[in-house]
Amino acid sequence: MRDLRFSEPLVSALVAINLTSETLMTVGLYLVCLILSIAVHEYCHAVAADRLGDPTPEREGRVSLNPLVHADPVGTFIMPIVAAFTALPLLGWGRPVSTQPSNYTRKVSMRSGMALVAFAGPFGNFVLALLVLGIAAVMGRTMEISVGMHTVLTTMLQLNVLLMLFNLLPLHPLDGGKILAAFLPARLEHIDEFLVRYGMWILLGLVVLGGPLLGRLLGPVFDLVARMYYVAVAA
Repeated sequence: MRDLRFSEPLVSALVAINLTSETLMTVGLYLVCLILSIAVHEYCHAVAADRLGDPTPEREGRVSLNPLVHADPVGTFIMPIVAAFTALPLLGWGRPVSTQPSNYTRKVSMRSGMALVAFAGPFGNFVLALLVLGIAAVMGRTMEISVGMHTVLTTMLQLNVLLMLFNLLPLHPLDGGKILAAFLPARLEHIDEFLVRYGMWILLGLVVLGGPLLGRLLGPVFDLVARMYYVAVAA
């Protein structure tokens, strides 16, 4: 196999205004991978809620892998495109899945059900990342992977790892905030109330001002993912 460089994390890869054909192709690839990854993320939320007995996602057509039913015009299209050609952080999100915890099966508590539904999204990205590694392993042992296919595989892999980790941050409105709320004892509920009120502002500050910190925290993870990728494709 050719010596192919594992690209840097996508959070800092597309920041310069450059309308060359190569940049447009890179942005297009990122958007396609983002849309597919968001669709899997939201689909898993919907399936989890549906399996717990809430008919709301099915009624709203969200128990589907069709990317269009999960896309948010701003979060899935406008923001990623704007960020790709500016110095803004690369952000993307889908349309939240509506769910009514009161409909969940009584086999689990309402808070546990909410945590399970929240965890399902990042778990879906984890499974998709494993699937990409599996595909890379098969291709690496049966053919020579082209530079273009290498870019597709590493983009999907990095993006899903990033979505998984980012959404597990214990802040509202991220999935991690709901998971944290399910495990906080009653005497610490004031922490969840604080995060509900100020979590969005903390999150925005972390994204806008905490880029270097996030880079240091995620750097070792992406190094590990790179090593796993090269092990997978090694013939």
